[in-house]
Amino acid sequence: MEKSKAINRNIIVLLVSLIFINLAIGFYKGFSNKNNIGNSSISFIVQDKSMLDYINKESKVDFIGEANEMIDIFEKYDFSVESFLNDQSSNLIIFSSWPNDFSKIKSVNKRKKLFIYTLLPIIFVENRKILEDRKRILDWWNQSGGEVVSREFWPNWLFELSEKYNYTESSLGKLLVRVDMVPLSLALSQAAIESGWGSSRYMNEGNAIFGQYTYDSKSGIKPKKRADGKKFFVKKFPTLSDSVRSYLKNINTHLAYEDFRQERRKLRMNGESLSGNVLANFLKNYSERDQAYVNDLKLLIETNNFMKFDKTN
Repeated sequence: MEKSKAINRNIIVLLVSLIFINLAIGFYKGFSNKNNIGNSSISFIVQDKSMLDYINKESKVDFIGEANEMIDIFEKYDFSVESFLNDQSSNLIIFSSWPNDFSKIKSVNKRKKLFIYTLLPIIFVENRKILEDRKRILDWWNQSGGEVVSREFWPNWLFELSEKYNYTESSLGKLLVRVDMVPLSLALSQAAIESGWGSSRYMNEGNAIFGQYTYDSKSGIKPKKRADGKKFFVKKFPTLSDSVRSYLKNINTHLAYEDFRQERRKLRMNGESLSGNVLANFLKNYSERDQAYVNDLKLLIETNNFMKFDKTN
């Protein structure tokens, strides 16, 4: 009898111990997830398309963690291609990062739709920031009578802006050649090609949309099939907006795209709209594939009817 009681006591002690162990494990996991929220969650803000101040500190920031939640957010705030094109006050949802589970979405059309919905507002916003800089330069230049003003007499903001665009001359006209937007149709098409419509490893691991190179191992991702002797990495970014911003600066400042910028200038001077289909012809240097890359860009723009986005430029 005593032996039976002892066995029962031991069983009870064991069960109680197991309960406490499970509670401790659950607490630890919860604590770990809380501390690691920045590594697995995606933040987003909602802004009015008609607003000029796109860095609104009062914008509400929320967090999600999965691709399907991103789709739900777009539906919640009534964002669509149609609302973007037709409603000047439509909501723009700016997501911080690419979802890790994007490839788990089985429907190709659903993945493609999420890709466009996510990048369209970000590219639009970053382009608008550039156009605001452009307008500020033009306004100041007009107030100065359109004269050539030596850099030493420039206001501080203009000097800092020229440094941002790697520009060292005094001609504001030449500076304006660099301070201009890239058509939405073209930026979207390049994003689709360079990231495989959002499925690339670089996009998933480092918000790397446009396949830009770096030689700093700490700020890049090593390609799995990098040729022997090559030392480049694919540059990674903290956010999708940082990736788009870097791409636009690359197009606007790198020597390889001088012809692109000059053609864009001609379109401006002739009062024509900036066409992605036209300007794509001047991006041979973006890829080793040369003209084949340009052909793919133009085909993608046409087959997906991306030309309609250039009307919002």
